[in-house]
Amino acid sequence: MNNELKGKNRIRKFRRVAEGLASRIAVYEGVTGVVFIGGLVRGFADKFSDLDTVVFLSKRDERLRRQIYDLGLDEERRSGIDIDLEVHCLEDFKRWKWNETDKWEFSKAKIVFDPEGEIKKVFKEKLRLPKDFWTKRIVIYAEYMKWYCCPLKEEVGTVSEACIERGDLAAAHYCLNYAIDLLIRLIFALNKEFLPPPKWRIFYSYELEWLPRNYEKILRQAMIITELSARDFRRRLKAIRRMWPDTLHKIEEETGLTIDLISKYYVEKVLHQTSIH
Repeated sequence: MNNELKGKNRIRKFRRVAEGLASRIAVYEGVTGVVFIGGLVRGFADKFSDLDTVVFLSKRDERLRRQIYDLGLDEERRSGIDIDLEVHCLEDFKRWKWNETDKWEFSKAKIVFDPEGEIKKVFKEKLRLPKDFWTKRIVIYAEYMKWYCCPLKEEVGTVSEACIERGDLAAAHYCLNYAIDLLIRLIFALNKEFLPPPKWRIFYSYELEWLPRNYEKILRQAMIITELSARDFRRRLKAIRRMWPDTLHKIEEETGLTIDLISKYYVEKVLHQTSIH
């Protein structure tokens, strides 16, 4: 698999600047934590990257907040690197409801200053999940996959095929695009990983511990649209379905649910309780 970013990697300079900035920030009384996210953790930074640093204060202090932002601006002018600096009161941050990107970002974060261990404790608490979290997520994505392109039985029609019958080729291909996104979401869930933001989703999918056989090759085949035709639709649909048997086997392995039981679980434990986005 080719999971290496191209272009000039400026990560050494980014890390040098980030470490220097973190050291300057950490000496201030009232700073309780400094965390790196984004490219600093990824190990790759180019001309499009920001230096992403999150600072936590023990209490609300606008004067200290301004001093820290000024440090960031000073370092930005000196280094020529765009610095994205967030400053949060830790108590306020504890009440912050994390969205999916927050969960993914902070689950990968590097804590570089945490003298009392408070930041690590807060992250652990906010990343704690209900026992059935991953099973529900897997079931939702799998059920939608069945509706859109991978039915229980071959003779059962799907949403994407209905669009072909109705003569809406653009909608049919769009439904396959949606099915690909559902499949990627499902694969992340099967690996018990939060979803990265869309721009990183495919890139990070290649690094997951479990993937359907020939995942990268088949994914590329499924994504290519040579023309908005029924023939190209069938080719793409076939590619997506090639990954489905491995995925179903993994679902049963992780949850104990067969393809028949997925719908039963969805109706009994998910319907009217969870929405998909």
